[in-house]
Amino acid sequence: MSEKALKKKILLLTTLLMLFISVVGLPATDSTSQTTLKIPAKLGIQKIDIDKNIKVDGKNYPFTFLDGMLLTDGTRKITINNRTYTIQVKTMPDPVKADGSVEYYTFVLESTATFYDPTVRELKTVATSKEMSISEKMYIGVIKDDFGNISDIAFVPPTLEKLDILDSQNPISNISGRKFLLSSKSPYRIISRTIIPENSALILENGVTLINSLNAELNIKGSLVTTGPATILGSGTLSVSGSGILYANVLGTELKVTSDRGALVFLDGSDILEMNLTMPNFVVIRNSSLRSVKINGAYAVYIIDSNIGDLELKNCGNVIINNSTVNNANMGIVTKAITYNSNFSTINVSDLSVVSLVSSDTNTISADRGGVVKTKNSEITSIILQNYSVAYLYKTTLQMLKTENSKYYILESKIGNIIK
Repeated sequence: MSEKALKKKILLLTTLLMLFISVVGLPATDSTSQTTLKIPAKLGIQKIDIDKNIKVDGKNYPFTFLDGMLLTDGTRKITINNRTYTIQVKTMPDPVKADGSVEYYTFVLESTATFYDPTVRELKTVATSKEMSISEKMYIGVIKDDFGNISDIAFVPPTLEKLDILDSQNPISNISGRKFLLSSKSPYRIISRTIIPENSALILENGVTLINSLNAELNIKGSLVTTGPATILGSGTLSVSGSGILYANVLGTELKVTSDRGALVFLDGSDILEMNLTMPNFVVIRNSSLRSVKINGAYAVYIIDSNIGDLELKNCGNVIINNSTVNNANMGIVTKAITYNSNFSTINVSDLSVVSLVSSDTNTISADRGGVVKTKNSEITSIILQNYSVAYLYKTTLQMLKTENSKYYILESKIGNIIK
């Protein structure tokens, strides 16, 4: 074929292709098309990039993204390129508790939960149900609504079959197999470093008392589980490592909990001195009081109905704080935290971390080195922004805002004084 004939053929094919496109249309690629623009029917605390002008309930919206933190809860009409979507916005969880009971070989909840295997470092759903079969394996159940708002966390206990009762005449030494401590034989003693190996378990009956001597340490590579309130006397440490699991309902005002990795650290109804964890998969602090909490590199952290003196979170990707009181909170190194109905004295946000506060009251918030603060329906005394930090204030009452090399956005909020 000559070059001239080839050019004519290419021109003909191009013309036919353009005619086909004009009649049939290409697969949608524009961000406002139905196939690629993912506007959910239900929007919680979530940001959706649109990159187009947006109207909300017929009024111009100041951003080219949607964010549940910057919208009023309820039914909203979202208009993009003359197309209107109806969505529901909800950014507070329902007051649903995760109190369950064991019936035969089943753990039963009153509400539906999403169950996860804590030995897997991801939110990979095992089941979504009001019930979970019990075995030697343990799970956590997350109570959340259709908008992703999390209200509470449940622990699915292991079966109490095939247990050997441990004698309390001698101090507890290295554990092998599945051992059970009886309250009637209390107190039990720990006098040195004791290991619970992988595939082994130490289960404490309701009312058991442990006595730590000489700053003893119980290293949990397998699992330690309390079946009800227990007491640990004296200064000592529960340390979790490997794929270890700790579920404790314990009074231990001199007790420390530490981890070097670990699958799950779950304090429920506990009162202890401090917690210092490195790289655990899941951490739950529920109905508990702690003087100091430091967590570095956790996959998910849930703080529910608790009181904490000093809280330090670093490199924690999924943090939920609900109905809790924290004196001083430090969130750094790409931590992402959401708080519901909680109270803080001070919050420090730094190093590209993001903190979203819903119906939460704070005295002072400081953001530094790219920290992001989002507030909704909250009351704050002062916010200080430095070094390329950003604040989004929606329906918030703030007495003083001070900024330096930073940005802020005020939507339907009351600000007393702005210092630049």
